[in-house]
Amino acid sequence: MTNISPDLYHQIITHIPIACVDIAIISNRSVLLVKRNDEPAKGQWWLPGGRVYKGEMMRDTAKRKALEEVGLKCEVGPLIYTAETVFEDGPNGIPVHSINSCFLLKIVGGQLELDNHHGDWRCVSQHSFSKFDLHPYVVKCLLAAFLNDTARDVHDLDRDGDGRACE
Repeated sequence: MTNISPDLYHQIITHIPIACVDIAIISNRSVLLVKRNDEPAKGQWWLPGGRVYKGEMMRDTAKRKALEEVGLKCEVGPLIYTAETVFEDGPNGIPVHSINSCFLLKIVGGQLELDNHHGDWRCVSQHSFSKFDLHPYVVKCLLAAFLNDTARDVHDLDRDGDGRACE
């Protein structure tokens, strides 16, 4: 897949919605969240994910985003939630309208390593996520992930290499 120029991307987001895939990666009955470095939603806890390329199936996007954004090889499970988001604080001040589809993913390999678009990560459980100020879309994806969590025997994320897994 070929990346498009920033100028063309800005023209596109000015005029049409963008198809995006977000991923709820389950580890130890918790879901991985990342802190965004970029607009929209800069500084917010979010699910990894991003744009679908032309000719790319959404399930393939989910697998690609897991590897690109957090360094994890994942098995793609069910589509668990679909919604639209609109942000006034998009790149270069351009409002962003996205059509988002969230998939449940199970880790099968790799080691957690964030790309440069994310500054931190954390795992939230069904009982802890309400402590955080999360966007309503993220909350609905988390609720759907916990309702659909059939991946009980999964690879545990180890935060600091000290044997500590997600909550």
